[in-house]
Amino acid sequence: MAATENHSEISIPIIFLKNPSAGHTDPYTSHFVSRPLSSQSSLYKPMYVPVLQHDSDTAPILDVLLQLGQSKGPDQVNSSGDFPYGGLIFTSQRAVEAFASALDSIRIDDVHDINEPLRQITMPLYAVGPATARSLEEIKKRHMPCCLIRGGEQAGTGDLLAKVILQDYNDFWNPAGDERKKPLLFLTGAKHRDIVPATLMSAPGKQRIEVQTMVVYATSESSSFASDITKTLVATSTAHIRWVVIFSPTGGESLLGALGWLADSNNTSNSYCRANPETFIATIGPTTRDYMKKTFDFSVDVCAATPSPEGVRQGIEEFMRNRVV
Repeated sequence: MAATENHSEISIPIIFLKNPSAGHTDPYTSHFVSRPLSSQSSLYKPMYVPVLQHDSDTAPILDVLLQLGQSKGPDQVNSSGDFPYGGLIFTSQRAVEAFASALDSIRIDDVHDINEPLRQITMPLYAVGPATARSLEEIKKRHMPCCLIRGGEQAGTGDLLAKVILQDYNDFWNPAGDERKKPLLFLTGAKHRDIVPATLMSAPGKQRIEVQTMVVYATSESSSFASDITKTLVATSTAHIRWVVIFSPTGGESLLGALGWLADSNNTSNSYCRANPETFIATIGPTTRDYMKKTFDFSVDVCAATPSPEGVRQGIEEFMRNRVV
């Protein structure tokens, strides 16, 4: 997929290595084309070059959802009803998209009518970061209005989300009689960190929460990324300054190669050869920053303090202010 531009009058190109949000204006576009943060702030021209391609697998989700259509009555479907899980965990927008795709693909009929059961079910939906939480809002509105979205902005990493879940889910769950606390379902990609389920299942005593993991998508580097980023860099080559924002380790080598910043066959960087335009690199967080340093001996210019449009822009603005002082 080629890069897409979102504004024609912004002076500094800022290239986001991600897919733009589907169905609504991407939060990074909204934030970077808004008014300057201060009189010294820059104006930007957001562009997107997708690094990853995602292949969803909705069959496992459908198998679970269709159990709701086999309920004997709507009064049986609630937080302690026929649904086998007490809540869902999402640590990426791709998992939310796979879940939404499964919901939208179900054909309502007399045998498997899950619409009403879904609207009545009450359970928490746990999300890492504000972007994932926003994606869940549409699902809540359309399909699951009684569900509760937890985490979001207060849980920007898996570690933070695990802490939120330990407190919230144990408070939320009030089993009747001898009924066991239901497990949570972790919807994730084929490549994922296990920090959330590991933390929840290693909690002591009654705090422990069982987690079942369900792989609902696979991720790989886009076959066109190398050519797409090269074309975008050529298209912005007349700019005096440009920024590239990296969201994951995937694509790091192709980016540095396209910039001509890989010095040798050992993949060490040659970041001091920054010809005009001056190109600066920001990462969404420390994981990608550390990967670039460890793998390519490349030091990024900015690492966002928080994984959000606000965090990225604040980091860039601070860098630019200090650079001109």
